[in-house]
Amino acid sequence: MADLGTNPCGFKEAVTIEAQRIFDSCSDRDCLEDLEVSFEDYESNLAVNEALYAKARCAEVTSVYFSVEPIPFNKGFYSVDITYTFNIEVELAQSATSPTTTVNGTATFTKKVILYGSDGGTKYFTSEENGAVSQNGCCYNNPPKATLAVADPIVLGIRLCSVPGSVCCTDPSCEQTAVSPSRKIVYVTLGIFSIVSLVRTVPVMVPAYDYSVPDKECVSTSESPCELFEKINFPSSEFFPRSLEETACN
Repeated sequence: MADLGTNPCGFKEAVTIEAQRIFDSCSDRDCLEDLEVSFEDYESNLAVNEALYAKARCAEVTSVYFSVEPIPFNKGFYSVDITYTFNIEVELAQSATSPTTTVNGTATFTKKVILYGSDGGTKYFTSEENGAVSQNGCCYNNPPKATLAVADPIVLGIRLCSVPGSVCCTDPSCEQTAVSPSRKIVYVTLGIFSIVSLVRTVPVMVPAYDYSVPDKECVSTSESPCELFEKINFPSSEFFPRSLEETACN
């Protein structure tokens, strides 16, 4: 990057740019207890029903759905509904000595936060939207944009529960019945850290010095993979784990 402090020309002009201003945000830690894990394919459900032991190997957030709505009689505040979809990798076993089977399931969770998003009385269009207009009503045509930063979930626990079979009547006289077979359900408890923000596109005036041209040149190399490997420092820290005191200091 160019050194603005030694720029002989110094400050040139004030320019207006469009930026995403954060009007309100909050950080949260959620303990999502006993989320039911669903499995789409028949083989996975069969493996769950035959299993006696279950272990969660990992979990990740695969998608997030937002719903932003204004709060009546509280102008400028919005209710943000956030629906997480998790992918859970579960290891199943029929006994302590039998081989394990790994299946992937999904779990969902919805939370609500209330944040200040300011007022927007105008409609905002960009060329990236291809002219598509979202009709949100006369008084709700410019909601703020919700953003979410979330770390990978921490698996806190998993349970494999049995649900007994049942017989249900399908007509008032109970002459016809439907039998629901017994099955097993996987419940998982997750811990997640997240930051939710409401942002709007606003014009901001900033000082402009000059166009930025990187000082660093692109370097190409013709060295062999082994020659490049010789230049890598030996990863001593990987062989000598840090103590708790060292971790706290860092």
